[in-house]
Amino acid sequence: MSRLAVVKKALSNKDVKQLIENFFSLAVLKVFNLILPFVTLPYLIKTLGFEQYGAIVLAMALMQYFQAVTDYGFNLSATRDIAKHRHSQQQLSYIYSKVMSAKVFLLAISLIILLPVIFLVPQFQQDKSIYCLMLLVLVGHTLFPEWFFRGVEKMRYITVLDLSIKLFFTAGVFLFIHKPEDYWVYPLLNGVGYLVVMFVAHRLVRKHFSVKFRIVKKQAIRTTLRNGFPLFVNQFMPNLFNNTTNFLVGMVLGKSAAGAFGATRQVVQLVTVLNSVTTTVFFPYLARKADRFAIYSKIYISYISAVVLIFILIHNFLLSFLRINYQAASNVFIALALGAWFISIYSVFSTNYLIVRGYYRAVAKMTVVSSIIGFLSSYPLILIFGVSGGAFNIMMTQGLMSVLAYLKYRKVRG
Repeated sequence: MSRLAVVKKALSNKDVKQLIENFFSLAVLKVFNLILPFVTLPYLIKTLGFEQYGAIVLAMALMQYFQAVTDYGFNLSATRDIAKHRHSQQQLSYIYSKVMSAKVFLLAISLIILLPVIFLVPQFQQDKSIYCLMLLVLVGHTLFPEWFFRGVEKMRYITVLDLSIKLFFTAGVFLFIHKPEDYWVYPLLNGVGYLVVMFVAHRLVRKHFSVKFRIVKKQAIRTTLRNGFPLFVNQFMPNLFNNTTNFLVGMVLGKSAAGAFGATRQVVQLVTVLNSVTTTVFFPYLARKADRFAIYSKIYISYISAVVLIFILIHNFLLSFLRINYQAASNVFIALALGAWFISIYSVFSTNYLIVRGYYRAVAKMTVVSSIIGFLSSYPLILIFGVSGGAFNIMMTQGLMSVLAYLKYRKVRG
């Protein structure tokens, strides 16, 4: 059989067609995720300054703790359940109902904790309007049913909706942010965008998939939370070093340092977004076709390694273009880029191999161990080495996570 015939046969396969559609749907999102920060970040740094931008970074860091709580690992556990039962209308409605009910419960608990923290902690008083507006982002993010679209492998819905938020936000930045005092507009734009898109998403779920929300018993919610707990631990624990490092940079070194560190992380985050896109596309596929992991892992590791290498080679140009100029910028960028490579390797062997095969507790255990080590080392490293110490702490912990995931993979594979 000729190569052309082999390609045509592969392209006629339903699974291959779905993977291509999903990949290119999210590839469009990836391209915009690459472009838009280069459009808005220099303007925000110039207009707001690192001080006010740092206040936004600190507020986002606080919200990310609670986003991790309300996510509860559903982007993996609910995605897997939807993928397995996507041809059963009754099961889809049941999974949708119990997951949304669990999320509303977790959101209520988060808001009960967050509101007193915002109004009672002295460090948050100066920027309490920013923290309150960030609650809109938390609500919209929590109730957005991304896990459903992942499970039915219709990534184009995620792409269109996510792009709508980003385009709305980008336009709003240039239209409404003109001086440092306008920094409160940043979370407002994000929050409104998330809320509108969240409502549209649920309408799409009901209209295009004939899924209906119905009241479920408390026991179903408790069971959902209990079964998803290992994945929640796996998703939440990295915040102990990852998000806490952001938070401590601001609390120990000041808002200007938080702004500089956050801006650098946002650039490197582009690699993490790329990893998230690929992991998202292949997770439901590998849940159904576990035997395809070997070829997937070889291709993806080569691909992400090349991307990280290119980022490191051109990082001085990127930092200069984005007006990110501070003494340790280069060291911070390289350390964070290597950390992004490590977390990509971790995703390959933990998310798309161990979790697919049901090793939730093993993955949770290695994540907990790594995260606790990273949490304990974050403060002394930041105190001694400043922002460079924060970046090194993230890289070191992500490196440990990737090594543990690979060793477990080798042991399981035999």
